[in-house]
Amino acid sequence: MKPADHGDELRLIGPAITDVAGEPAGSTQVERLIARYHWTASYCDGRVVLEVACGTGQGLGLLASRARTVYGCDISSENLSTARQTYKSTIDFVQANAQQLPFADESVDVIALLETIYFLPSANDFLLEARRVLRPGGWLLVSSINKDCPDFNPNHPLYFAHYGVVDLAAAFDRHGFEPECFGIIPMDKPSLRSRAFQPLKRMAVGLNLIPESMQARRFLKRIVFGQLQPMPRDIAALPAPAAAPIRLSTDRRDAIHQVVLCAGTRRR
Repeated sequence: MKPADHGDELRLIGPAITDVAGEPAGSTQVERLIARYHWTASYCDGRVVLEVACGTGQGLGLLASRARTVYGCDISSENLSTARQTYKSTIDFVQANAQQLPFADESVDVIALLETIYFLPSANDFLLEARRVLRPGGWLLVSSINKDCPDFNPNHPLYFAHYGVVDLAAAFDRHGFEPECFGIIPMDKPSLRSRAFQPLKRMAVGLNLIPESMQARRFLKRIVFGQLQPMPRDIAALPAPAAAPIRLSTDRRDAIHQVVLCAGTRRR
């Protein structure tokens, strides 16, 4: 069965959910970005790599430093324009829906979808496409905000689904992948200020008070996260995380880590 398009829905939310290069970001937001891309890069040596929903491409330079070939795919032309300005002709970009990938069967060694799966109208369609495009033995890499973490807010207006370790592992298994899971950014990492403002953040999201304009979002971020820093355009030259991802059981919920990582090899 041909996957549903959902393109209009994704185009509408695409620019709103991206960690945009150059925009103000909290320290934990940048830390998460660096950690998930270094984890992804560890699977990329000498391989053909596709990042789906690559946004403005902050991690693609790091992946390209280890991969044979890297492709960046995003539904937003605005995001891809920024990414192309950063990498010029060194990385190939394609505008496409994550649920209808314009790649041949069994043509890619690694597919990464990082902190995006909960924004997809149909994660099932993406997983079917990933299995089609990956070569046997290839790796599917997905990172997700952890729904089992105590500070997780389920009321985000743009979430289509919520995932923890057990949910991701089960979805991988159903679609023909052998999963292994990890956790990053333990709960003791956020600053006291960030934790103190969690109730305010939940209330703002729950009441749909997250502003639409970028200027208003910057102001809200300063209130919640304090001192902000520019989101890097390319993290390749930045230091690697001090702590490695922690391996997690695939059949037990994890309430410690803010982000869960799932890697799965494509079964034949």
